[in-house]
Amino acid sequence: MSTYVVMAPPEYENLAGDPRQTDRLAFVPDRFSFAAFFFSVLWLLFHRMWLVLLGYLAVTLVIELIALSAGEAAMAVISVTIALLFGFEAQALRRWSLERKGWRTVGLVEASNRQEAELRFIFKAAGDTAPAEKRNDRQRPAPAPIVPRVGSEQVVGLTLGPETRQ
Repeated sequence: MSTYVVMAPPEYENLAGDPRQTDRLAFVPDRFSFAAFFFSVLWLLFHRMWLVLLGYLAVTLVIELIALSAGEAAMAVISVTIALLFGFEAQALRRWSLERKGWRTVGLVEASNRQEAELRFIFKAAGDTAPAEKRNDRQRPAPAPIVPRVGSEQVVGLTLGPETRQ
């Protein structure tokens, strides 16, 4: 399962609560992007990330010029490393670009794909997460709080504090 960051455009005030307007939401996954790894420049152009594209081209050019003095094997390793790093950070850069354009984060959803993320977000916004017979959280008692201890002393921050419970 992936975590999806749900972002709303700046021109909508209450987009999260209106199921008819959810087609304007952006569901950005927090995972490795294979499309950005293999087709970095095309991925940036498709998502209209102009500032990130300029930065990507500048960093790639500088590193490739430095690698020219090292040889072909070093150029290949550096190119793959840049593509790998970009594949890992592409979705974070996409969220950053949307935030620069005025989009705001309205929620987080865990789902296996985008369609499931949209459904979970709509149900979450409507206040109904799942049918009552499928929910098991009502059957479980609340867990007791964890109190860190060393021997009979209660741990307070990085120091040991006196035992205050009876």
